[in-house]
Amino acid sequence: MSNKFKLSVLLCSFLFCKQMIAQTDSLRLVCPFENGSGREPKEAYTWDPPDKKIIMVTKLDSIIRSCINATVAAVNPTEDNRFEVVIYHKNYYFWYYGVAKSFVKRGDLLKAGQTLGTYTPGTEVEFRMFEKEEPIDPRKLLDCKTPNDESDSYRIKN
Repeated sequence: MSNKFKLSVLLCSFLFCKQMIAQTDSLRLVCPFENGSGREPKEAYTWDPPDKKIIMVTKLDSIIRSCINATVAAVNPTEDNRFEVVIYHKNYYFWYYGVAKSFVKRGDLLKAGQTLGTYTPGTEVEFRMFEKEEPIDPRKLLDCKTPNDESDSYRIKN
């Protein structure tokens, strides 16, 4: 192989990777709660690799919102009489686990910030993000406020 060909392949690979990173970096997500915050899971077991979910909590909201313009992929009842709602946008999937009551059904089109269900204050909602089947840490993409009285929360923003 010529050096020129190798350089072309390397440059092409770099540009493809840069484009993929730029696509994720340009993705901005609306916070599922207007006044909510997120924290890392407090679990008895440490996962390897780490579990890339966020536990969303709020003392003020009763509505859970879509984080992005999306289509509802699934709405499933859970063992604890709540719902798991899955939405998707392009190659990204977003899981909301712990929705008290779902207002959406499979195939519904949602706008960012649109209500997808209700929340029971004091409970937790698991929020997960995937690109195709690969888990992604959504903390750098979410724009959530952090209430002053929640010491175990962090601001989810770049």
